[in-house]
Amino acid sequence: MYKVVVDYEPKEADNDVLREGMLAFNEKIVGERDKPFSIFLKNESGKIYGGVQAFLGSESVYIDLLFVDEALQKQGYGTQLLLAVEQEALKKGCVFSLVDTWDFQAEAFYLQRGYKRIGELKDYWLGHSKIFLRKNLKKV
Repeated sequence: MYKVVVDYEPKEADNDVLREGMLAFNEKIVGERDKPFSIFLKNESGKIYGGVQAFLGSESVYIDLLFVDEALQKQGYGTQLLLAVEQEALKKGCVFSLVDTWDFQAEAFYLQRGYKRIGELKDYWLGHSKIFLRKNLKKV
């Protein structure tokens, strides 16, 4: 007998069981598993002020999040981080980059750096839209 249990403070290990199950299922279908990696913006003492969490596949990189501390925004660090992700993806043979953002976050940032809007889910969360973007990394 199984039961459905709601848990507002799940253990990381419990969530890992779910994630691993889904990743293993996907891997059976597509033949690969995306590889997570991070790039950090640190000061001389090693304190983190921003960074990127992303996932590499054989043909694409998915940018899960890109963050720069508010005090350092508008100084080019976001662009440096994005370029670092794209360069890493190119080294690994990726041909395109994917990212999603909220309508109140960074769509203009990505558009200014060559990303194209490929979709939008309107009124997705508290009246805000989720926007999906893609950039071809290799010149045709």
